[in-house]
Amino acid sequence: MTFLAPSVLWLLSAIAIPISIHLLSMYRLNKIEFSTIRYIKELKTNSIRKVQIQKFIILLIRIFFIASLVMMMARPVTHGFMPGWLSAEQESKLIVVVDNSASMSAEQSGWSFLERSKSSLMTIIPQFDKQTDILITQTCPPKVVFSGLSNDPELRNSIRSINATVAHDDIWQAINKFLTDKIISQPIKECLVFSDMMYGPDSSFFSKKNNIDEWKFYFIQPGSIKNNLGISNVEPINRIKTLNQLVKLNARVRNSGVQEKPNTPLELVFNNQRVGQVLSGFETDKEKEFLFQAFPFEVGILEGSMVLPRDDYEYDNNWYLSMPIMDQIRCSIIGSELEEIEILEMILKSIDPNEHFLMIEKKAQASINRLFLDDIDVLIIHNPKILTEQAINDLNNFFDEGGGLIWFQGYHDEFKPQSELLSRIGFPSIENLVDAGQGFFNTRIKTEDSDIFQDIYVRNVERELPEVYKYVKPLFNFKHKVHLELNNNDPLLVEFSKGSGNVFYFSSILDLRWNDMPIRGMMIPLLYRLTLLTGTDEINTAPVLIDEPKWILIEESKLRNDWEVMSPSGQVEMIVPQYDREGLLIKNTKELGIYKVYTNGEKFTSFPTRLHHKEYINESIKQRDIQSVIDSKNMVWITIEDDFSNSFMETRQGKSLWKMFLLLALIFLLLETIIGSPNPKSMKNIMG
Repeated sequence: MTFLAPSVLWLLSAIAIPISIHLLSMYRLNKIEFSTIRYIKELKTNSIRKVQIQKFIILLIRIFFIASLVMMMARPVTHGFMPGWLSAEQESKLIVVVDNSASMSAEQSGWSFLERSKSSLMTIIPQFDKQTDILITQTCPPKVVFSGLSNDPELRNSIRSINATVAHDDIWQAINKFLTDKIISQPIKECLVFSDMMYGPDSSFFSKKNNIDEWKFYFIQPGSIKNNLGISNVEPINRIKTLNQLVKLNARVRNSGVQEKPNTPLELVFNNQRVGQVLSGFETDKEKEFLFQAFPFEVGILEGSMVLPRDDYEYDNNWYLSMPIMDQIRCSIIGSELEEIEILEMILKSIDPNEHFLMIEKKAQASINRLFLDDIDVLIIHNPKILTEQAINDLNNFFDEGGGLIWFQGYHDEFKPQSELLSRIGFPSIENLVDAGQGFFNTRIKTEDSDIFQDIYVRNVERELPEVYKYVKPLFNFKHKVHLELNNNDPLLVEFSKGSGNVFYFSSILDLRWNDMPIRGMMIPLLYRLTLLTGTDEINTAPVLIDEPKWILIEESKLRNDWEVMSPSGQVEMIVPQYDREGLLIKNTKELGIYKVYTNGEKFTSFPTRLHHKEYINESIKQRDIQSVIDSKNMVWITIEDDFSNSFMETRQGKSLWKMFLLLALIFLLLETIIGSPNPKSMKNIMG
């Protein structure tokens, strides 16, 4: 037991009053004249002794009565998290951290976790001393919303001003920041954390926990989610997206609630039209995968979403998509000789004879000094002899802007120095030329799940694979993905990324002296696929996390246009391009959904935002999970329930006992009245 007002205990000295009166009455003598003392002597052994015992009992009752009253006024409590006399009579600092990240928008009984936390906070603030220095903070973005005393009239309005967001927070870094930002001199330091606490601290928190042992922590959880299905991921299976190609999407759905979900619909929507649906049941804490296939409606930017019915947490019920369906690809062919270019041009024109889809330009250059690629989507370089350092820099800039390259590597002695320069931007180094002599090397597909050869329009792919007589043996690394390899395990076709672009690298050229690729039936659909993969600009439509900036590439000719961004809620913002970088930097991505970019009033592109993976519902951590960081004696875990204010007070200060001592005082008062009152019958017996 401890006391919230221990200074009142000095009133216990009042116990000396009845003791003093009792002692004085023993020595005070009144002389009364009697005719005889014979009868008094008879009373000495019995009645007088009873009277003395009665007086002593009354003395004890009066002592207990006074003690009970004093104990009641000292506000006794059972032993709580904070020693009562400390929390009541010393200067103290209170820091409140309110988690307002996306996961705190989950609901229980119609109230979001954030609203429950704010309401509970306002009910317990009066329990702190009026002189307590209070700092109230939020985590998204991390900032102080109130600093002052508990009796400040603005305190409640500041708590109400904490709004829900769809952003991610690092609750542990926020705690560390607010605890260490300023020197705190108060001897009593308490920290209240209102959060669902789904993740423990990482190593960065351990390195900064300076004075954490001086604090008392209250981790207050708003509740638990009972009904929640969430889309954890949607991933395109095929990379080629055209009007005549099925868009294949693999969706993963997880039941993170405590209720089983029978016959729940999962829908796929393209441009506000439902194109697929499946009904399925979900057991608790289980995940299922679904494959959706649908044709796009039209060329341009395809906007879609995967949708679940609304439940206790709505932010994981939708997964937004934005992908380009190509309508035109601008392709440039550069070769050392005109004959080589004509072979490539013939293959590409067999794909699109009227050049409605493929816009082709060609150049025969033995020595490539500069590359002007501002209006080019796909660059095909065949058998280069000389490539200057400036041309390699142009190529690197082309990759940074999302350009794609198809490269056919020949062998020239003068090319070796350029090979070393190219290796600096991710190209494989050239080792030597391999010649099969009178024989040839067979070709095989490296992996069965290669997306390049998946659903390719060739009757028998294995029979259409080329025979190779000569090739350049390059030195590859783990960043290079092999699609085709020879029967001696050397690669023929390799893919790698550079900047924001893709590169497909052939280690042999289109020449019948090197291989029979020019006459193989698979070469046309293969080159068509490679052109699509390298020419599809997915940089602008790539998703970003909530609150992360988005970079949009724009052509130089459109830099002076008017640019606007429309948020998922319909808010429009004017954006000024960055002329030196030829693009738009969109910083305001605070909403979940699809942002649309317009130029001169016409739609240019769009991109979706994603929920941070730590804002998906998971099981909350327990006290034991962070005992290595915070001593168990310095923290308590509380769940918001009915009558939270009293529960918190009893946890912090202990259970109040003043009513018990008031009852004892009344009982002692009643006993003193009964025992101290004269008994008429006894008096008659004595007198008789």
